[in-house]
Amino acid sequence: MWQILQSRRFEKKLRKEDPEVARRILRDLAVLKEAPLQGDAVMDERARKINLRYIDAAGVYRVFYRIEDKRVLLEFYHKRETCYEEIRRFLESLRL
Repeated sequence: MWQILQSRRFEKKLRKEDPEVARRILRDLAVLKEAPLQGDAVMDERARKINLRYIDAAGVYRVFYRIEDKRVLLEFYHKRETCYEEIRRFLESLRL
């Protein structure tokens, strides 16, 4: 079984979310404990360096996470319409 960790960015945004939506997001992420590789890889050279993946959650969100050893680090999530711009910003901030 994999350990699921949340980044500060993820925790902060989840606390601001409607409680029902937050529950749905966390419920959908429970599958990562058993099979984190089922998420899709982000198709960007910089994202591949850090093994950034995503999974759909709560119908309209994409949750982005990294895999390290037997841990899954939930980095951030956004609605599908804005997630690609947010990925770009995230990767630029890492300066890979």
